[in-house]
Amino acid sequence: MSESEKKSSRRSFLARSSVAAAGAALVGSAATAPAAEPNGSEGTVHRFELGTVTFNLGRDMDLDTLIQTCERTGFRAVELRTTHRHGVEPSLSAEERKAVRARFARSDIALFGLGTACDFHSPNRDRVQANIESTQRFVELAADVGAIGVKVRPNGLPEGVPVETTLEQIAASLATVGEHAARYGVEIWLEVHGPGTSHPPHIRTIMDLCGHPAVGVTWNGNDGDVKDGSVRPYFELLAPFIRCVHMRDLYIKYPYRELFGLLRSVGYDRYTLAEVGQSSDPERVMRYYRALWEELSRPG
Repeated sequence: MSESEKKSSRRSFLARSSVAAAGAALVGSAATAPAAEPNGSEGTVHRFELGTVTFNLGRDMDLDTLIQTCERTGFRAVELRTTHRHGVEPSLSAEERKAVRARFARSDIALFGLGTACDFHSPNRDRVQANIESTQRFVELAADVGAIGVKVRPNGLPEGVPVETTLEQIAASLATVGEHAARYGVEIWLEVHGPGTSHPPHIRTIMDLCGHPAVGVTWNGNDGDVKDGSVRPYFELLAPFIRCVHMRDLYIKYPYRELFGLLRSVGYDRYTLAEVGQSSDPERVMRYYRALWEELSRPG
């Protein structure tokens, strides 16, 4: 086995799971993880690792710089946001896609997912169809470059449209793109996002109506997750569907320590991704972020 293959195999322990296996977790209770192994410093045990979304911390980094910065700062995975400088977009040629996949294979960083701005809540049917087709192109890109998921989102509840109608429309659209994703061995991750649509019971309704095993949820670290000081009630509502986790600034008043404990309790063994603001010195921010993440995610 070549060195690149060894690295790829090691990262796959965290990043890769088949859509069939994901489906079992999505339609039932959360998957049970294997026994946790030592990871990190001073005997800290994690079943998950730290990564970053390139919105906004890495938005101005080209692909090489992004990967090298993650390697230096202890970040293990990335979700590449569309329109940012790394340039991983559906417009890439077949050879360019191979080059992206090869670049990650030579690194210690997993290409976990692709972050799109595709949404399905609009009352304009043509816009919804355009977003479905755009998502399908990102699915094909993900399969080519080696990402396991494509993030989509709802972005609000349109005025004058019954909430139930919008939720049903989002669910039907997700089922369509989920079917396309399953053919490519890729997952669709619905971000808990948007005014009104980010309400966890609405996300649960969407997931129940969708019912496709290739479609899951990205937990998004929203203020609305917290009920009476705890994320447990809404976490338990969405736990069977969580395939990705976004985090905001870790110093804010959000119960991240509780969240990390809940992730361990359901056997989440993928990545928790930093989604924080831009900085003129992103590497410095990432080093601080890693240190705080290690402390907050430490089993206590």
